[in-house]
Amino acid sequence: MVDVGEVTLPVYKAGPDPKDTDKPPLVFLHGWPDIAYSWRKQMEALAAEGYPVFAPDQRGYSKASKPEGVENYTMAKLTGDLAGLLDHYDLKDAVFIGHDWGAIILWQLPHYMGDRVRGYAGLAVPLMRHFPIDPISMFKARLGEDMYIVRFQTEGACEPVLEADLEATFKFFHRRPGGGKAGSFEAKNDDFSFSTKNLDLISLLQAGEGAWGGEELLSEDELQYYVDAYAESGFTGPLHWYRNMAQNWEAEKAFLVDGALPKLMKPCLMITAELDRACPPSLSDGMEDLCEPYERIDLKGCGHWIASERTEEVNEALKGWLKKHF
Repeated sequence: MVDVGEVTLPVYKAGPDPKDTDKPPLVFLHGWPDIAYSWRKQMEALAAEGYPVFAPDQRGYSKASKPEGVENYTMAKLTGDLAGLLDHYDLKDAVFIGHDWGAIILWQLPHYMGDRVRGYAGLAVPLMRHFPIDPISMFKARLGEDMYIVRFQTEGACEPVLEADLEATFKFFHRRPGGGKAGSFEAKNDDFSFSTKNLDLISLLQAGEGAWGGEELLSEDELQYYVDAYAESGFTGPLHWYRNMAQNWEAEKAFLVDGALPKLMKPCLMITAELDRACPPSLSDGMEDLCEPYERIDLKGCGHWIASERTEEVNEALKGWLKKHF
């Protein structure tokens, strides 16, 4: 348990002491609905390569502090926790690796603590330009009021659904593409770009397992680990991350130069998944104009949970990229 300033976070670590190696420390950032546990196989593989590795359960999750109030889950707060983590371990800087919401935080680090980041590796969510309108307004306009992120904006509206049966919730969200009904996780990428309508995940969860499609990704033991973690935290803190998306967009304006975000001039890796319906690979198109040096890996037939579905490919991709740049 690490005091990072305002809050205390559980931090899992492996590999050598950073003082005993010239390899950079690696910090893994989980997304939603997830926890540091999701990175265990990457941590094991990279620790075996001699990297000091760290993964926190972030603010609001599992046994981490859960301050009340949406205002305590802004991007400034979430990135501040990571600076505090580096301070605790006396680390000047690190390479950060993020998936889903962890990748959203990852690509904001240049603005909040860029001098402490040596490189960026994102899974699912790419580095993007500053949106012309706030993301919640954009989601409402393109995907309607039932889109899951829009529904998340009202505190207390979705928590009871997600918390009613934690086992069902994690069986639903943590799935890989496979056989199923049209409109479910087996659909092809073209059917689930951000121009489509079917991202009412709360209603799909409530419809029951027969409507979900795809295949369960978690073993019984893994499922129980998630259930126990969220029984500890509930969903209010994690959903507060979403409830700050418009505020974070507004705050990002402070970093614009001539109307655009500065080009990121540090090594960046992007790993996409062909069948990720919330974050299709097309979102990463054009990222090569936003950062340098840049590498992209597209995984065919893979869904959203990239690190679990394609463990070996992700591990090898990270090893190769790290060896090349650090």
